[in-house]
Amino acid sequence: MKHHPAVLFISLAIAVIVMSSFASRSALGLVVKACEINSTLTGSPYPCLKVVEAQDPLSSFALLREPTDKERTIFAPLADVPGIEDPRLLAAGAPNYFEAALREQSAAIGLRAGKVSPQEFALAINAASWRTQDRLHIHMGCETPRFRALLKTHAGEIGSSRFTNLRTDAGWWATFYAADDLSNLNPLKAVADGVAGARSNMKNVVVGVFGSTLPDGQHGFYILARIIGANKSRGSAEDMIDPKCQL
Repeated sequence: MKHHPAVLFISLAIAVIVMSSFASRSALGLVVKACEINSTLTGSPYPCLKVVEAQDPLSSFALLREPTDKERTIFAPLADVPGIEDPRLLAAGAPNYFEAALREQSAAIGLRAGKVSPQEFALAINAASWRTQDRLHIHMGCETPRFRALLKTHAGEIGSSRFTNLRTDAGWWATFYAADDLSNLNPLKAVADGVAGARSNMKNVVVGVFGSTLPDGQHGFYILARIIGANKSRGSAEDMIDPKCQL
């Protein structure tokens, strides 16, 4: 019981943070920090679903429901990473957050939506100008009907060797990566290297990763990206992800 006063203080702090919702752009960082401290002191990740600590601090992360929308599950690093524009994420040996998030699909939606295979799971992350929080977070779930239709419409154009400009109003680029997981591909690095102008403008990049099975039975992932321009046409992570996986 030596941690009892500390535990009480942390619990009260967590309650205040959760009740304050995401009114501040730093709120997610405060919630994640509270989860980390609570996990260390009590073994409970509350108010997060899960806290995973790694030897590399940049690779440690939490899973949680959004305070403002309990249907949405997000993945966030414990480290103070503002977004995909952080240069550490494109450096050699950088953590592959999309791979880590994919591995946590059962914790994210398994209990509510039944078993969702990697070929049905989807992940997306907003650009700095779209997000409401200055802490990197990946939205987890399944592709929305709108983006399922987009991929179906352009499936014949999308290859696996490079990104293709789909010539859509929103400016989407896409490629297909044939694999059962993302252990050998970091989508952020793939977009930075494969989409024209992305590496120098990552703060304005939106990325989506959609598990899929092609008609020939090949498993893999569609990777979509766009660089937000002046028109700011639809294409945020929230547009791309169905958190309930109502397939």
